[in-house]
Amino acid sequence: MSKNNEFEYSLIEKDDIQKLYELKGFNYALQYDVNSKHPEMVAVIAKYKDMVVGIASANGECKTMWQISVDVLPPYRGNKLATILVNTLTLEVLNRGYIPYYSTDCSNVISQRVAVQAGYLPTWSHCFRTRLCELLKS
Repeated sequence: MSKNNEFEYSLIEKDDIQKLYELKGFNYALQYDVNSKHPEMVAVIAKYKDMVVGIASANGECKTMWQISVDVLPPYRGNKLATILVNTLTLEVLNRGYIPYYSTDCSNVISQRVAVQAGYLPTWSHCFRTRLCELLKS
């Protein structure tokens, strides 16, 4: 996938990802938890004029699979930056010998579009439901 030349891209290794926790606004891409059971193993960042505007990270979910997450700051959305980050990170995860996967809520059509444009195919779907009366009790 060709990269948008307006942005600068960098690969961030596991030991340096904690430095990204200083940045706010990337709650979908970062866990902000140094004690996570499924830590971020590698990330790709996009910078615009020395400011980080997008992050995709891969969490070590198990011995063979890493989950990819992405977030782009609102003013920079809509220019395929999320797709570029996910695609770039997917290839990096594959090169390291792990199976990447991308998960999103079934109602998040924009995130689903990012996944498909980055090369993912829908393989399974599930939903959770909550009974309103149970919510009212608490």
